[in-house]
Amino acid sequence: MSGGPAEPAEAPAAPRMLASVPWIVVLLGVGLIVSLLVIALLSLRGQEHQPVPAPAPPMYLPTLGMDAPTSAPPTGGATGTPTGSATPSPSTTASPSAGASRSATPRPSASTRAVAQGAVTARYEATASDRNGFEAQLTVVNGSGGGQGWEVELLFTGNVKTIEASSTSGVSVSTEGSGVFVLRGTGPLPAGQTATVRLRFGRTGAGDQPGQCTVNGADCVIA
Repeated sequence: MSGGPAEPAEAPAAPRMLASVPWIVVLLGVGLIVSLLVIALLSLRGQEHQPVPAPAPPMYLPTLGMDAPTSAPPTGGATGTPTGSATPSPSTTASPSAGASRSATPRPSASTRAVAQGAVTARYEATASDRNGFEAQLTVVNGSGGGQGWEVELLFTGNVKTIEASSTSGVSVSTEGSGVFVLRGTGPLPAGQTATVRLRFGRTGAGDQPGQCTVNGADCVIA
């Protein structure tokens, strides 16, 4: 047997592991807390970057208009006849009837007014026609109570070029533009007398009636 001291037995490993357990728990707790902080920071940053929604359009509530037209209460007692624009005034009803009566009545022509007043009248009538011209007769009558001068204006188209006129009572002729001829008596026509004027026209083409004939401003008769 050996007389040296005995070696001490090795300490079991279990107590050392138990001594290190609290530090592991602390580390796990710290890691959990750090993880929660990181998650919280990320969630807050995500909320900061979210777009702000557009404001909702304003809502307008219907309001009662203060200036809305109101119907006027009827007046007139028991009859209940309303007043205002519904009842036509005498002036508005009278004017249309007056205008209708005036338009319904035909206005007399210038020649009719001349005959009614006993003024000078005239009658144009074509009497002959050939290739180069035509002949006509102008009859002027003084229906007034005294001597009257007379002036007849004949308006043809541009194809009537020349005119020759003759009358026992005297006549003068002038041209006022293409196809416009004016005939005048050389002296007053006595009351109730007639002046006959024979006419000869030179032309190119056809046609022997004027488009317009007037005597002293009134219409002639074109036969």
